[in-house]
Amino acid sequence: MAHSRNLSDLSDLSDLSTPESVISFNSDVNLAMQDAQISTATYADRARQVIDLLATRQERWIKTPPSVQDVEASRVLDAMLRNARETGGENSERYTACAISACQEIHEQVDLARTWFMYLLWPFTAGSHRPSDPISSQATPTSDSTLISVTTANFQRRSGFRSDVNRRDGYRCSVTGMWDRGHMPAGSDQVVVTLNVAHILKRVVGIFNVNPTHSAAATWDIIRHYSGLSEETIQNMESLMDDPSNGMMLEYYTHTAFDEFKVYLEQTERDNEYIVKKVDDIQWIRPELVGKTITFRNHAVPERNLPLPNPYFIALHAGICRILHMSAASEVFAQILDKFDGATGGKVGILKSNGDPVHHLSSMMSALSICAPLIPDTHA
Repeated sequence: MAHSRNLSDLSDLSDLSTPESVISFNSDVNLAMQDAQISTATYADRARQVIDLLATRQERWIKTPPSVQDVEASRVLDAMLRNARETGGENSERYTACAISACQEIHEQVDLARTWFMYLLWPFTAGSHRPSDPISSQATPTSDSTLISVTTANFQRRSGFRSDVNRRDGYRCSVTGMWDRGHMPAGSDQVVVTLNVAHILKRVVGIFNVNPTHSAAATWDIIRHYSGLSEETIQNMESLMDDPSNGMMLEYYTHTAFDEFKVYLEQTERDNEYIVKKVDDIQWIRPELVGKTITFRNHAVPERNLPLPNPYFIALHAGICRILHMSAASEVFAQILDKFDGATGGKVGILKSNGDPVHHLSSMMSALSICAPLIPDTHA
């Protein structure tokens, strides 16, 4: 795909599903969106027209295995556009609208939605597959479930990550206020729990690979355009994965809901202040926690100057939560994971490894008798 500053020239997206073509397309979009004579609002209006028309066409579906529901491309594009500004500011909205506007043909629009579905939404989902059971209002963590969560969370984590985040957060869950085991005040009647340190952005996403044939390069190129993260932050993401700026203390059920993109934090107008939100009407966490305002502060001062959760990390997590729900991609991913897990006797756990998540998804879909692979197998 040749580079061009003309948006009208960006028409051939037939090979968009390779990492190299994703990066090339984004580069072209980035050049085109520099045209100061076209406002972001104009691009957004054009993108809305594209989405509205696509929603009426029978060819709007991203094909999945026969046993899994297909993905409506128009819903993916719509969710990306609706959440762009809140996730990454005006630049994000401009990039998203410009990319959608570039796709004049239906197959191009579906290819773009498929690319965001696979290279952005899936890597955030990979590695978080757990039973999706809502909790009762009286539910408390069991010793077994807490142990499993802590064991999984501490896999390959840098030394000191949990202790630093726990100390910064005052040994309490950031959402529920529950105390961590061993730090409860005398006379407290709280049930004894071991808090988990939650990654805001998951480790599987934090693999930054500049090799243009690796899906991580394409994933981070999309994140670069869609989020408010600085270039320096993106380049240092691997080292920041276990930095306190990417963590918060959560009790087991809140951690599970946050990790599975059922619960997110929405920033208020005040620094480090957030409102607890959820994506649907299901009771993933206790009802009284939804809508609660929380404020992050460093309880380790003056001894330790530990960074607070990065607001751009939180905004990206929140955006992915909303997009997964609005586009129904979360349901499709859950179906793929559940069916593959059942067909292979629990082998879906391999997705927690530091491999290529997009290749894993393609392999699972092929194994589930998909009609045609979503991406070429570059690992053969």
